[in-house]
Amino acid sequence: MPFSNNIVNNYQLNSGNTPLLYPVRVLCPANVTTNISFPDQFLGRCINLKITNNDGTNAASYDYNLNGVFANLASSTFATVDNAVINYLTVIAGAAGTVLIEAQVLPAARSEQPIEVQV
Repeated sequence: MPFSNNIVNNYQLNSGNTPLLYPVRVLCPANVTTNISFPDQFLGRCINLKITNNDGTNAASYDYNLNGVFANLASSTFATVDNAVINYLTVIAGAAGTVLIEAQVLPAARSEQPIEVQV
């Protein structure tokens, strides 16, 4: 099943009915830039994402799909990206706390060609 085909046996796939085959949790250390490639590291595509800033003092920032526009995440808050295809995620954690990434990953189809990008 390629990712461009969202209908399987007359059943529309979305974030609510896609099975959580393997939830992914990544803890990004404080004061470190973390790059995540979902196709390379988890053999699938992220379709839902929750980013939690555990730093009580400093903001964190994140960027997805290598677009180069970072979003600010205030201290002790979280952000979600829902019903999207996310291949790559970059997180810059604050100086005093970690950032927790929780993702719902849809496994890649065997017929799909792997993506290789230098990050």
